[in-house]
Amino acid sequence: MTEIIDGIAHLTAAEAAAELSTTETRVLMLLKQNVLQGTLSDQGWFITRASLDRFDRHSETARPPACLSACTASRCGCHQE
Repeated sequence: MTEIIDGIAHLTAAEAAAELSTTETRVLMLLKQNVLQGTLSDQGWFITRASLDRFDRHSETARPPACLSACTASRCGCHQE
């Protein structure tokens, strides 16, 4: 379930882990590495929807925001065959 925090869509760490087919511990590690962005509240960690959308499951890095579009430029590194 998406939660809006300060006008930004977030998911719980558990929801993010399920979406990424990984564990909550791995999601927390990705937060610590600044690969994912999130907010800590009294209820736990909430991960931004935007950072999940940019996450590249193959290389476990964040894609540049331009790659969210239908990018086909191989020079930017986001083109996938």
